[in-house]
Amino acid sequence: MCPANHCFDRAREGYVNLLPPHRKRSRDPGDNREMINARRRVHSARHYQPLADRMVLLLNENIRQGARLLDLGCGEGYYSGELIQRLAGTRLHAVDISRTAVKLAARACPEGEFAVASSVAVPLADATVDAAFSVFAPTDAAELKRLLAPGGCFLNVSPGPGHLWELRQVLYSQPRPHPTPTAQLEGFEAARQQSLAFTLELQGQQLQDVIAMTPYAYSGRREHKQQLAELQSMQLQADFVLSLHRRLQA
Repeated sequence: MCPANHCFDRAREGYVNLLPPHRKRSRDPGDNREMINARRRVHSARHYQPLADRMVLLLNENIRQGARLLDLGCGEGYYSGELIQRLAGTRLHAVDISRTAVKLAARACPEGEFAVASSVAVPLADATVDAAFSVFAPTDAAELKRLLAPGGCFLNVSPGPGHLWELRQVLYSQPRPHPTPTAQLEGFEAARQQSLAFTLELQGQQLQDVIAMTPYAYSGRREHKQQLAELQSMQLQADFVLSLHRRLQA
């Protein structure tokens, strides 16, 4: 029960739904079930393990034992699960607007606290988070500044210029690199920025799952999407930019 005497039931999977109706842009917001299930299969196959390893390394260097960690846009919970298992004593909170994704995340990672909620209106008190992270999810600088304690850090993972370049070459006649993310975030100092790239060797259903978990499944002309659907194997470049920001003391 909150101070306004509102009660929130915990689902049997262990999450709570705190997304108010005015925050919904559709009846069932967030990624659809097909994208979420494809992403879960890709992550279960450990294709993105190098990214999880790098995130663990960066956060381990910048948080204390027992820190409160917030996953913004947690999806089906792969990175939440990796971090809570490998960062000693971490207490994890996570939000996503997709109820389907949060249900899977809470089931897979019972040690964490999961909520259906917006990453730009997180149901946590001011300055109660030691570190936050986001993987390809939208965030808001003012909300991050409110949530993080002074000196706390935010790790943002965004696509690098060549991320899944080979898919874009199939879909678009003139593909463009992803823009490099800005190192500046209002109310924060830029602590560190580094790139990570590795190769994905994909065949059959694994390739189709990587396509299905991205917006590329719905992009490009029909004939180009058909080309992707008919592919049996492909070598893809995974390219990420990891930006670490530290909350200013004042």
